[in-house]
Amino acid sequence: MTTEFYWYLPTAGDGRSKAFDQLAPANDTPNATIRDLRKSHYTNIDYITQVARAGELTGFDGLIAPDDVAGEASWIVAGLIARDIKRPTIIAEFSPGAGSAVYFAKKAVTFQRYSGNRLGWSLATSTNAVTRKALGDFVADTDIARRLEEFLIVSKGVGSSDDFTFKGEFFEVLKGGFVGPLSGWQLPEISLSGETSEALEISAGYGDVHVFELGTADLAAKIARLKALTATKGRTLKIALKARIFAHDDLDRAALEAKRSGFEDDSQTLTGDYDSLAEDLLLLGELGVDRFQLFAPHSLETTYSIGEHVLPRIRQALRKAA
Repeated sequence: MTTEFYWYLPTAGDGRSKAFDQLAPANDTPNATIRDLRKSHYTNIDYITQVARAGELTGFDGLIAPDDVAGEASWIVAGLIARDIKRPTIIAEFSPGAGSAVYFAKKAVTFQRYSGNRLGWSLATSTNAVTRKALGDFVADTDIARRLEEFLIVSKGVGSSDDFTFKGEFFEVLKGGFVGPLSGWQLPEISLSGETSEALEISAGYGDVHVFELGTADLAAKIARLKALTATKGRTLKIALKARIFAHDDLDRAALEAKRSGFEDDSQTLTGDYDSLAEDLLLLGELGVDRFQLFAPHSLETTYSIGEHVLPRIRQALRKAA
């Protein structure tokens, strides 16, 4: 069994990084990621880059730039760290309502060209109508799934053909596609989510990864159902599990940190020492989880602690079991 580990970047901060915008070093500090020469600021972007580097150094397979309404733009963050991070996959999370499916496909192909095919897409639309409208997206709740399916049809279509035509309710293209240097590149791995029958059906037909959240009721049954549904379409997909995590070499200290952060006994949170967390993740893997997508307050320290202490325990156990 191969298990992957991805880390969410703190695009909206992680409880302390806002202070970085007020730091003013005495000397000019070039930012290697974006090659600028800002004179007096160490910002949240610098901090996100540190977290990304920590994820690469400690063996994470991928990094995720979340689409948070209060955070940095996920596509910009993905592009910035791609110049500095050489190995992990970089997933940009965004809504299909953010723009043209053709243009997103073109951006993706360009990203693939200069990153060595390391881009992933995580497609999700807020279920909160107020949040959507604040972002200029007035799609009705009942149309979210249908728009997602059209987005996938169009983006995959123009990515695989230079003469693709489609007319739907939300997207339309006439004889579109890529030629020249943009042709022949694979589209990003596509991550989808949701627990409804409609969401599972779309993932089975179009997705490469389906993301459940820790605490999902009847998780094993939903995983089995989705994998069976995907098989009927002659496809396969990976199962990912998203979870908040608190880790420490001392179990009581980890529990205290979770309590201080307001996530004590939270169903979407894993808390423990390094050995118990490794055991918990291995057990979840036995349910059919192929990838863990983890995040935490104080992201930088936790990235190091998970990468240096928990991931090696899991990988060693998997090697012994192989």
